[in-house]
Amino acid sequence: MRRIGRNSFTEIYFRGCNPSFIETSDGYVMIDSPQQPMDALRWRERMEEKAPIRYLINTEPHGDHISGNAYFPNVKVVGHVKLKENFQRYLNQFGTMEEKRERMKKSDPDSVWLVGHPDYLNPKAPELTFTDKLTLHVGQHTFNIIHHPGHTGPQTSIHVPEEGVVFTGDNIFHKCRTWLQECDPWEWLAALEAIDALDVEVIMPGHGDPCGKAYLKEQAQIVQNWIGYIERFVDRGISADEALKEPLDVKRQDPYPMGQNLFEHEERLNGMIMRNLHKRILEKKQARAS
Repeated sequence: MRRIGRNSFTEIYFRGCNPSFIETSDGYVMIDSPQQPMDALRWRERMEEKAPIRYLINTEPHGDHISGNAYFPNVKVVGHVKLKENFQRYLNQFGTMEEKRERMKKSDPDSVWLVGHPDYLNPKAPELTFTDKLTLHVGQHTFNIIHHPGHTGPQTSIHVPEEGVVFTGDNIFHKCRTWLQECDPWEWLAALEAIDALDVEVIMPGHGDPCGKAYLKEQAQIVQNWIGYIERFVDRGISADEALKEPLDVKRQDPYPMGQNLFEHEERLNGMIMRNLHKRILEKKQARAS
């Protein structure tokens, strides 16, 4: 557990994303949920021993951010309207309940009995939604919930001015491999500029250690590196599948290793990034030509 503000805490050592919480004078506000069921239950029980959990805010729709929602059955979930619309589809990307249970037998045996447990069958999609911005006041704290599309369409930042912290979800991967498998890279670059404009001292990324604004330029450079790399294939008329047959020096685009027990996805990730960015760059080029 890492303290990142006077009343703000995060966990960077779980499998998946960095779930966080803020302790206010009127209970807790969570940012994303632990991916593993046992981790999620432990978090909930420890917090509820001290105070109620008022809100759980999801920064994005990927499973490592939302799959633990089910284990907070009495907590109001907050998320972008597009997150709610696509919530079940993203959960289904993790497979069927039986497939999840089988994987859990290897990755986290203690959690197996909680997968599909009758007390936690409600996946807990967002109940409170927003489009551009939503502000919540809990105790003495303000939560500015801002739509910053980039890594995903519903991508959300949560700025807590009293803490001097912004929680960015996966718009920031601090010194670990950046996932661009479904991003709009130009929206992402704009989101990084918007985050830079916030009055904060600490950025809490979706993956990796807390960081400051100095890292925003490096994160932007990684996105730009990938755009430039794949643009060269598009300009030569080479398809994504053909490009994937050529040697790929990932380190030239992104120098950082995979993080948080996601190493088995590395080869698949390369293909997803190539196909996503190739399609978007080609579409943009065709639109300019028309």
